[in-house]
Amino acid sequence: MKKWLRNFWYYYKVPALVFLTAAAGVLYLYFTQRETVHSDYDVAVVTPRSFSAEQRTLLRGILEQAGQDQDGDGTVSVQIHIYRFSIGESGQDQNAVAGLDADLVGKLSGLFFTESPQRFEASTNGFNVADAIPVSNIPLLSGCGIDDLHLLIRTDADQKYASLISAITE
Repeated sequence: MKKWLRNFWYYYKVPALVFLTAAAGVLYLYFTQRETVHSDYDVAVVTPRSFSAEQRTLLRGILEQAGQDQDGDGTVSVQIHIYRFSIGESGQDQNAVAGLDADLVGKLSGLFFTESPQRFEASTNGFNVADAIPVSNIPLLSGCGIDDLHLLIRTDADQKYASLISAITE
């Protein structure tokens, strides 16, 4: 057996190492993809003021309780994207502006919380200010510290956001 292993290793060490490396890569990708949580809902908060981790956790918890499992993994997960700048003003953080632009172009988020729906609608398309809902009028979201914001829904958002909107506005 030792002789066979020595001969095998001498003649086939390069293919064996390539195979083992490829197998390890496939296993790594499989397990990391399996463990990755895909969000059921993506929500954006566009505000110039700070948005604390506590506020984010509270808002995420409320939205997760109101939402439905969209991807069939057994849990409801909400990803909250924070864009900290004031729309329509100069001297903004270019990373936040670029992030919001990518979000809007890629149609990542279906719900947006913003201070000024009029300025938000003027700088983007796909939104209707007439449909803006003041967060102060949504009892479920009271206590999140975002009562001064407005909820905007992307007009071309997936149908899954309709169920979330109806759940939080009832």
